[in-house]
Amino acid sequence: MNFSKNTEDIIADFRGLPRTTTASSKRPPMQLDNLLVLLTERYKLEEPSAERTLVEHWGEIFGSIAGRCNPVRIKDDRTLVVSVTNQTLRSELQFRKRSIIKKIQSLPNCKTVCELVIRG
Repeated sequence: MNFSKNTEDIIADFRGLPRTTTASSKRPPMQLDNLLVLLTERYKLEEPSAERTLVEHWGEIFGSIAGRCNPVRIKDDRTLVVSVTNQTLRSELQFRKRSIIKKIQSLPNCKTVCELVIRG
């Protein structure tokens, strides 16, 4: 059975055993503002991305059905996976697939998206 670090330390104290030490427990804590800067750089949150562009232009791409479908992810920088609420909507999007892909490719940062997978 796996326990959290705190639970393991309590059990070790109760049994009179030494507490477990790991590399992360020896490391001093990092200030929150430094951590935010590190994460922003590591995950490139400030740079423009296809995901952000798609979310900002979702209504323009899908029109009146934008509220009934949601982006799931972009797979391998080329396949947009979309979730829909029902099979009828899925069929409609299948028919409009080429025009949707053209709209997506006309957006900045989205030129590599060339496939659309629709999940019901």
